[in-house]
Amino acid sequence: MLFRTLPANTLGRDFVVGDVHGCFDTLGLLLGQVDFDPERDRLLSVGDLIDRGPRSWQVLDWLAQMWLFAVRGNHEQMAIDYDASDAWRERYARNGGEWFMALPPAQQQRYRNVFAAMPLAIELPVGNRLVGLVHADCPEDDWVVFQARLASGEGVACSNGQTVLHEATWSRERIRGQVRARVAGVDLLCVGHSPVSLARQRDNVLYVDTGAVYGRQLTLLCLQEMSVHSLACTESACVDE
Repeated sequence: MLFRTLPANTLGRDFVVGDVHGCFDTLGLLLGQVDFDPERDRLLSVGDLIDRGPRSWQVLDWLAQMWLFAVRGNHEQMAIDYDASDAWRERYARNGGEWFMALPPAQQQRYRNVFAAMPLAIELPVGNRLVGLVHADCPEDDWVVFQARLASGEGVACSNGQTVLHEATWSRERIRGQVRARVAGVDLLCVGHSPVSLARQRDNVLYVDTGAVYGRQLTLLCLQEMSVHSLACTESACVDE
């Protein structure tokens, strides 16, 4: 299932977390800071739960929690694809995938199966708003078109020739200043992928990756209150962005 729709949370709060990159101790502390209640609240991840940070191996335990909903990021995709060629192996090694590459093949396949089952997009109603999540950006700035393309498979081509998978997990055009439009069909789109110093919005796209693994901070956004909560991360890795 490449596109997932969640029902409204009528019991508690919905929190969106930026790229965790294996910094799960910091995530646990931040959830404590906001009094996260697993019986009522939900945690929504914009992807890149793994690589670079020290506890990437814990990701399956987190993804098994009934209150965590995550889209697939480019790092989960790199784990899926890492042995496609020598170039892909080298790329993944440079980007924090050594922990995964050191695992026995059977263990690697266990992780890959879970990552491949992660959707590329999630939507949910929050009050009178429709909120979307994708790792990098919405192809062609149209949520409904994006959903339709995903229904045909992640390898479907967009108008720029890239696959919908590539655009959803790798695109940085908007954050780098290319003129784009508001994403039609959704009120707010939460993304990660591109580290920013503070959570900030461009068009109706909100960037919530605040570079935790680079010694900065991990950020949570409460969708009901539109409040931002951050915690400095000490689980940093010395890896180029």
